[in-house]
Amino acid sequence: MKIQKTLRLQIGIVAGLIFIWRAHPTLSSFCAGLIFMALGECFRFVSAGTLIKFEGVTRNGIYSFTRNPLYVGSFLIGLGACIMGKDIPFFLLFILLFPSLYYRVIKEEESYLTGRYGEDYINYLNEVPRLLPHHFDLGMIIRDTSPFLAVKNRELITLAGLITVLVIMVIKMVMA
Repeated sequence: MKIQKTLRLQIGIVAGLIFIWRAHPTLSSFCAGLIFMALGECFRFVSAGTLIKFEGVTRNGIYSFTRNPLYVGSFLIGLGACIMGKDIPFFLLFILLFPSLYYRVIKEEESYLTGRYGEDYINYLNEVPRLLPHHFDLGMIIRDTSPFLAVKNRELITLAGLITVLVIMVIKMVMA
């Protein structure tokens, strides 16, 4: 699993560099993309701020509505970046590759977590949707989110990367 995570990171970096090189943002595409990217980072932040790793099945906060909110957030960030960059071929590639790559990752994680937590995780699989929530309670999600835990879970690295992309997109707009 560690090798696949490293490969995912390397693919993401290479794809990000290609995206930045090919991007042609305009003010309207920047604003539209920013909405999705901000929503995605909100998903990731509250997810990282709820998840206590290796201490059992996390069932509270956003994890009571979707089992994979970090991946939902990552998808929204990527979708927003594609909208922002106005690169149709890259957008189509992202729409095709992200779900297929992460489907395999999710299946492997489910297998690992079933082995680690047994019946408790199997019950969780049956109770909570894999990706798209059936309902949402924003108040409960916010109450169950710890900014300190999000920092501990290294979500600031994602936020720093996101801000870097936004700065580069602004520079590309100004220089165009």
